[in-house]
Amino acid sequence: MSGMFRARVVRADGRANVPTRSADPWADTSPIERAYAALHALNANWNVEIGRPCGAGWIQGEDFRDARRSPFNDLLVRIGDRAGTTDRRTVAASFALRLGWASAMAIAPYLKYDCVPDIGLDNVAFKFKESTFFERTAIYQPRGTMGDREALLRTLRDALVAQATPVVDALYQWSGFARRGTWGMLTSSWASQFTGLCDTPDDQRSMLPVIEAFFQGDDDAARMQPRMHPVTRGTVTHLYQRRASCCRYYLLPQGDLCASCPLVSHETRLRMNIEWMQTQLERRVKAGGHA
Repeated sequence: MSGMFRARVVRADGRANVPTRSADPWADTSPIERAYAALHALNANWNVEIGRPCGAGWIQGEDFRDARRSPFNDLLVRIGDRAGTTDRRTVAASFALRLGWASAMAIAPYLKYDCVPDIGLDNVAFKFKESTFFERTAIYQPRGTMGDREALLRTLRDALVAQATPVVDALYQWSGFARRGTWGMLTSSWASQFTGLCDTPDDQRSMLPVIEAFFQGDDDAARMQPRMHPVTRGTVTHLYQRRASCCRYYLLPQGDLCASCPLVSHETRLRMNIEWMQTQLERRVKAGGHA
């Protein structure tokens, strides 16, 4: 899936995090760093860097507090150029979806290893491809929280909201795009990470109560959460969503309405969901999997 979490543990100096010879090769590493290494072992294509990175494409977290200054502003301008629009509200919505994909750096360790890393803007960086799509993340200090799973879910929510809040404000100041519109983009991407990381990918319904518990609250993250619904095709059941706000992609010359768009009727949404599922199942069969 495009934008899926990548968790390869590579230090900012370019060295892979290879354990040294000792009685306990991980004795000098934090639980957060061990979680990222374990995620890399599950999928070699998952990447996260440990340490402060440098080089083309990287933007330090603190730079996202002001969308009127470089390098954040440069990225926004490039997103608009790539999309063929100067409409700042559309660009802001597009960036918010990208930022939402980066949430997997926190959601994956929670779901797989019961820990939540410190993802404050002062402890992270994000890398974007030349195409402007999100590529991977870095965490400067692999510190975080472990403990009761239910309490950790609130910790995860608090961390994501705290990271996003100044970025939401910065996008509003730059574009005028409603803050709640941006929250609708972020929460949509967050929910997609939960379903994409489900332990039972052919039946994602077990993730629904987790998503519902995660979004409980009295803030814009709760008010602008997506509405999830299951769709079954054969023996496969996936969770799809209706976003709380529109990404404005349909306003672009090449754009159209997404299946998750609130402007689409539920009947049309279900039809598009089923068509997408059927396409994915056919691809799986051609690749030698099971329908």
